[in-house]
Amino acid sequence: MNEKNTGFCISCGVARNYGDTCDYCGRHYVNPTETPQKAKRITALPTKYTITRKSDGTAITWRWAAKSGWVLIMFSMVWLAITYQIAADFLKEPGSALPLPLLPMAVGFILLGHAIMKLINKTSINASKQSLYMKHHPIPWRGSFKIPTSNIEQVFVSRTQRSNEKTTWHAPALQLITKDGQRHQLLRGRSEAEFSDFESLRLIILKALNIKPETIAGAHDSFSP
Repeated sequence: MNEKNTGFCISCGVARNYGDTCDYCGRHYVNPTETPQKAKRITALPTKYTITRKSDGTAITWRWAAKSGWVLIMFSMVWLAITYQIAADFLKEPGSALPLPLLPMAVGFILLGHAIMKLINKTSINASKQSLYMKHHPIPWRGSFKIPTSNIEQVFVSRTQRSNEKTTWHAPALQLITKDGQRHQLLRGRSEAEFSDFESLRLIILKALNIKPETIAGAHDSFSP
């Protein structure tokens, strides 16, 4: 059988990573997709995301596990150590009705809590023919929502320009648009190498929602059917 290499699985339509099997449906290919010499190998989806297929849909979960969380923990501990003595002196002899010296210490505890959240929190997208539910847990955080599938127009990958002092590049953003025109961001990437992963996630979600993938006009969609 002649299997044309389009970069997408001919069984389920998900973007294939390098190898002889599809990461999503497990289809085996006689001629595996080979890695170009200068191309950066993209990490397979299972190592970044936990994909759980259920009878009523699919759940995609990933950990925040931001490295900046460890840096923030170190900073907040130093901050608390410095502000502790100021707060202790104030509590011994309060000189004002307003506890202003306690505010820096309170900021330290807020920073510490935010750092812990970065390390332990997860985000889950549960997609089915009934609804799409996105939540952040175990510590609830803003951005959680639930939308009936009947109100979802499309899920798409857009290009977001990012830059630093030395260079400018494009990174993917996985978004959802409803039939009344509202947009919700599901996931934001950091590098161009993540486009293939985001396309795979997009098609996994659309398959669970039972929505046909289509290009969204004006969204700078990187997916081509």
